[in-house]
Amino acid sequence: MSDVRVRYVHRGYFPARAGAELMTQYLAASMSRLGWEAGVYSNPVDDDTAAFMRGAGVSIQPLPATPDDTDRADVVHAFDAFHPQDIAAGLDLARAWDVPFAVTPASAPDVWPDRGTVLDGCRAADAVFALTVAERDMLRDAGVPAARLHIVGQGPHLPGTPDPAAFRRAHGIQGPLVLFLGRKTRSKGYVTLLEATERVWRTRPDTSFVFLGPRWDDDCAQQFARHADPRVIELGMVDEDVKHSALAACDLLCVPSTVDLFPLVYVEAWACGKPVVASEFLGSEEVVSHGRDGLLVRPTVPAVAEALDRLLGDPAARDAMGRHGQERVRRELGWDAVADQVHTVYRTLIAARKQTEKAR
Repeated sequence: MSDVRVRYVHRGYFPARAGAELMTQYLAASMSRLGWEAGVYSNPVDDDTAAFMRGAGVSIQPLPATPDDTDRADVVHAFDAFHPQDIAAGLDLARAWDVPFAVTPASAPDVWPDRGTVLDGCRAADAVFALTVAERDMLRDAGVPAARLHIVGQGPHLPGTPDPAAFRRAHGIQGPLVLFLGRKTRSKGYVTLLEATERVWRTRPDTSFVFLGPRWDDDCAQQFARHADPRVIELGMVDEDVKHSALAACDLLCVPSTVDLFPLVYVEAWACGKPVVASEFLGSEEVVSHGRDGLLVRPTVPAVAEALDRLLGDPAARDAMGRHGQERVRRELGWDAVADQVHTVYRTLIAARKQTEKAR
């Protein structure tokens, strides 16, 4: 199928690197390896996102103001309900070219800026890819035909070379290390974790907390100033080597997000053999198996602190949960499996469209 084209519509989260952007890159790269001509439409195309996509061999260009038949694709696939205008644009493009349209919402309904546009796009799509059963059921209940809904997972994004000892030396960390990795926004739970540090230090004063990722909320600087302590280490955007090293160096990952679907960072922690402390969001009990690969807790300071204290005080339980998570990644969560599922759906949609054209 070397003459088959797929175009993805997604604009990214510059300067952050969110799960939806990684999924777009991985799928585009995977489709290219499977013989498709895959490209990304982004509006605008910033230099960082362009370099990220092109580094994986994926072409990227601005979303055309009007459909260009010379670039006509066989499938259009829009990513991320956080940017509903991209879903609408992808649908318009697919209709203009009269080709199948797919959507991966990727973001939790709580952060959709325009629920109507998102759901209209999903209801009109030929395929909608959900990350969990809970998300699928929510979309079905909102009117998306059940036959068009498909559940796919996601795999880890760990291209860097880890050096956990060097990471600890660089930041003067000798005792236990709790890692937060992601955008520093309240919905991801970074403030809850910051406020839990004092409670943890009452029993485990040698614990360090590393917060890695871009500042997102307007008051991030004030939050970190309020909790200033040598044991709180804040890092911004880092390269893949540092990210991988932080995951390999930590004792556990704590991202008590309340607005999510399937945080990619959990999969990355499990791939490194680390347990996670997570909070309650749509489908969270599917994503984290409580007591097996991590702990699910209420999104409150006491609950998060108690979970951290429990795991920091029980190395055997931490190791067992990390091993279970690592095995789950090997068994269930990988980009090759996701790409195969999506590829099968694409081929089915194209075949069905050809049959419809013949019947006209």
